[in-house]
Amino acid sequence: MRQDLKARLGGLVLIALGLGLGWYFVLGPLQEARQGAPEVRYFLKVFAIVPLCVICGLGFVLFGERLRYADASRQNLTATGWLMFVLVAVATAAGFWWFKEQFAALGYR
Repeated sequence: MRQDLKARLGGLVLIALGLGLGWYFVLGPLQEARQGAPEVRYFLKVFAIVPLCVICGLGFVLFGERLRYADASRQNLTATGWLMFVLVAVATAAGFWWFKEQFAALGYR
């Protein structure tokens, strides 16, 4: 029971971390662009880190220690792990596309 609670709390921490990083590194530069800053800097890695934190965090919050995303004996992902990987990849691509479209609409390249 205690390990399950730790896994779920860890999931909440991951979600909070992902949302915080998204707020600062995605919405922050977008807000700067909306205010007309001549140059806006952002980090590409954050578009993968934010979905990874949020999706893995949700998995741990929902399933706790029962979340079997990897097979340690064979050192590979399970079907659940692959599903999470695909969700992260899709969210990364969609988030970056949305971000670039927002910048393009504001006149940035």
